[in-house]
Amino acid sequence: MALKIKNNGFTLLEILLSLGILGIIAVFAISLSHSTRNLSKINDSKNRMREINRAARDYYQGHGDLPAAAGSNEVPVAASALNLEQKHRLDGWGRYFYYDRSLHSVHTSRTDITGMTVDGKAVAGVIISSGPDQTLETANKNSPYATAGDDIVMAITVAEQAFAMAMNDLQVLQDKVRALDKIFAGMDNNSDGSVDESGCVQAIGCPQTGTLNDPNCSSATLDAITSSSSFCGKTVNAPNELIVYFYELGDTFLLDPWLQEYVWGGASSYGNSDPRFHKFFSSGPNRIAGDGDDLVP
Repeated sequence: MALKIKNNGFTLLEILLSLGILGIIAVFAISLSHSTRNLSKINDSKNRMREINRAARDYYQGHGDLPAAAGSNEVPVAASALNLEQKHRLDGWGRYFYYDRSLHSVHTSRTDITGMTVDGKAVAGVIISSGPDQTLETANKNSPYATAGDDIVMAITVAEQAFAMAMNDLQVLQDKVRALDKIFAGMDNNSDGSVDESGCVQAIGCPQTGTLNDPNCSSATLDAITSSSSFCGKTVNAPNELIVYFYELGDTFLLDPWLQEYVWGGASSYGNSDPRFHKFFSSGPNRIAGDGDDLVP
């Protein structure tokens, strides 16, 4: 009886098919591993960008400005700027973040906090990572910025800090207006033997000289300030200059966060039923005095 030998080996076709399947699995495994690594780096980059953004808002709150970029659009991590660890210069792939801020057209060393647009929104600055492909596609060296490619883009917005700073400045200015009023309260300003604060007469000597009147009257001292007015031997061009210079508040109280002069609500422009009447106010983000976005203390 002939003995039959059974062949249990793999055919060449089966081997090739198995190798093909293993190859496909390997490709998916490599792709999944690559995606997982990129996701980790994306999250790391975003976390660093959030820290940069937080530090930028804190810096603005303390200085009324954003720090200039280090080098060529690098994040200013120095102790004198954002005071961050050196790692915050780099994204998750080890490339430098791109950092930019908008400079004001007149006050050219100061940040215009609504002078830049990022994806259509007016902001103060921007931080950009070039993303997994490590090619910066969003930055065009100038505003407007629009997210492109796989870049990670984060705007720096300081609107909340700006509103708080403006209201604080306005409260200080208004307190000084009341202090100036008290200089005249119950005083015989022109030496005629009577109290003049309700009579709107010219005051003699400093702090009042020339044609400036008692600040308690309806045509108040600050109403009378025009360009090149004389005040205690100093030339002032606007009511806020009188208050700032007389009380030595510093130049930061001359301009609001949008880099416009604080406005005095004089009687010629606002009636006594208007909330701006005889008050300092900010013309707000749109820089137009007398409309709906004014900030009034």
